[in-house]
Amino acid sequence: MMIKHLSLAAALTIGTITHADEAALQKQIEMLMKRIEQLEKAQGTIVQTQTVLQESQTSIKEEQTAQSDLLSKVNAQSSNDNIKWDIDFRSGVHSIDYKGVSGIESNTLMTNRLWLGMGSKATENLFFYGQLAVYNYWGVQPEDITWNDDNWRASSRPHDVDLRLRQAYFVYKFGNDWDVPMTFSTGRRAATDGFLANHREGNKKPGSPLAHITNMEVDAAMVQFDFDKVFLPGSYLKVVYGRSNDSINTSTYLNDSTTDGTVDFIVFPMSIYNDGASNLMAQYAKITNVKGEPDSLGNLRSAGTAHLGAISYQLDGLSEENEFLENSTLFASAGVSSTHPNRGINMLGSLEDKTGYSLWAGFLFPDQITDGGRFGLEYNWGSKYWTPMTWAEDSMTGSKIATRGSVYEGYWNIPIVGKNLTAQLRYTYLDHQYRANSSYMMDPDTQNLDNSQELRAFVRYQY
Repeated sequence: MMIKHLSLAAALTIGTITHADEAALQKQIEMLMKRIEQLEKAQGTIVQTQTVLQESQTSIKEEQTAQSDLLSKVNAQSSNDNIKWDIDFRSGVHSIDYKGVSGIESNTLMTNRLWLGMGSKATENLFFYGQLAVYNYWGVQPEDITWNDDNWRASSRPHDVDLRLRQAYFVYKFGNDWDVPMTFSTGRRAATDGFLANHREGNKKPGSPLAHITNMEVDAAMVQFDFDKVFLPGSYLKVVYGRSNDSINTSTYLNDSTTDGTVDFIVFPMSIYNDGASNLMAQYAKITNVKGEPDSLGNLRSAGTAHLGAISYQLDGLSEENEFLENSTLFASAGVSSTHPNRGINMLGSLEDKTGYSLWAGFLFPDQITDGGRFGLEYNWGSKYWTPMTWAEDSMTGSKIATRGSVYEGYWNIPIVGKNLTAQLRYTYLDHQYRANSSYMMDPDTQNLDNSQELRAFVRYQY
């Protein structure tokens, strides 16, 4: 385009010089042609320069893409080769009162609880999770701890400042393209704060088991079958085998013949239906070599077997037409326990089979004060022979779920700084109609408490 304009200009110039000398005119034409030739060469250089620049830009983009891909691979590999930590720290005050057959006792306790979680992910389908725990009373000395807590609640009750293993297990998922995908896991788990109990503990998500019959730290292996492709949404079945007590002679590492046998259990937690709003779950458990009443020397002896079952339902969002009800939660659960003595040793004060029952209901709703805070109201009832496995429940007065009688509870879960800093106020009143479930398999008619109560307040940091 530039050359065409210059040629036109040259023609006009020649046309206007009508009286000029022919030699001078020829000289001007030659000069003009040289100028045009120079401009054409310059234009060619510009085109070549533009081509080189485009090729350089393409090369740079390709190099940047290669470096980005390499960096992504390095980041992914670095992530896989490192353990990721999480923190859950809670500091609380507990005011407790016991009204027993001999009078009233009151005390105020302060506690710290630290959970250090560690996780690694080798592949999309294989990962490990562990958790170390310290749960201590303020100012307690080791010599002040006068009891030996069982392994299945070692990290769930306050002690000294010793570090304990709360969880350590791996999970392997396989058969993702099958109609029924499966998961295998083995190790130590904190089967605590499970379905429904997570609300009163201030946890958004529940643990694995149904809290109505299980709240223990367990060593177990698990296989899970996911049925939501072939049955109902969110449905699955877990088969769990574990051991809660083993009589080991530590000098020989063989079974000690002077003590009773091991206590094993098999548990079948299952999700029947879960669409995100309605959640229906159930669980069955069998425990073998259950310990009965102790002998004259205080030694526990295997007395028989126990069976436990529960079915629990939770509804999130009671009505889409009302914001208050839409953010509310309602739940209800029923549980049953049965004991079967078969070795001539009393279980629950009897050599006969005994069956206990329990009901549990709760309602959570927005506090209308804070952004995301909720109030919770719960009621529990247990019959004379009701005996679940909830000894690791985090309550200073003992397991409220295991109460034989009525329990009334209210709490306020308060967000302070999002999900990272929260608080809770909780009050629990336990009206014991029979012996409290603080001593396993004792006669319910030998009542030791009339009522008990706990007022708890804590602040909690999570990251």
